[in-house]
Amino acid sequence: MKIDLDQILALTGDLSQEGSRERFRRFLLQTAKDPDALRELLASALKGPQIRSALEDIVVSLGLPLGFDVEFGKAGRWSSPSGVTFLLATVGEGEAADLTGEIEEGEGEREKKKEKEVEREREDETSTIVLLVALDSEILRVEEAVALEDEEGRFRAISVSALTALSKMAKEYHLTHGDVLLILLTAGASADPLIALIARIISECEAETPTLEEIATILAPQRWGGEGASDDALAEIIDQSRYYAFGTRGGGKRPAGIG
Repeated sequence: MKIDLDQILALTGDLSQEGSRERFRRFLLQTAKDPDALRELLASALKGPQIRSALEDIVVSLGLPLGFDVEFGKAGRWSSPSGVTFLLATVGEGEAADLTGEIEEGEGEREKKKEKEVEREREDETSTIVLLVALDSEILRVEEAVALEDEEGRFRAISVSALTALSKMAKEYHLTHGDVLLILLTAGASADPLIALIARIISECEAETPTLEEIATILAPQRWGGEGASDDALAEIIDQSRYYAFGTRGGGKRPAGIG
């Protein structure tokens, strides 16, 4: 069943109300088990009347399938087991990207930081980076602001579409959390160019990988002639008595005669 954001918001209520937003966030944490559903919600949030509140919370939730621990608040937070923390800030249409100071954190976040202070003192200084998640129409402006004003390398920009693409790649190509972290940390002012490059390489590799039918067509003239030659080649390539099947229980030779 396709997830309809408008119906969800009708059930949770106005997100400007604390209780309604808490219900919405609990729903997102459950939905995060299915990143495809989260991406659908993210696309819907770009069109809805409660775009800002819904968008902020969905972006935070997307950190879960990417391997982060997530926290909601005035500044959403992605915490990596490696010690790197991303504070999330969305940048809407016409909004300025504030690179002048720390993003304000809620009381809950400040209390949690105090509780972890002793533990962190025993470790190397934890890296904290502000990840500016911008609407696609605003990403170039945000990238430029980060490149010009962020002298200490504390900010990264990423568009909504690039974040969506990263989440999809992580699921479909089994990127590890370390892979995701490497992309975000080494991308420079913006993660968009690197994500776009990876997506283009994947697309080109998939386009160049021949299907079984194409392989059979290539092989057929060498061993068979006449009409139906490629079908004969394909039948031999996937001869039931000679190909292996793989599943959750491991690999094994497929017995002849089993269709």
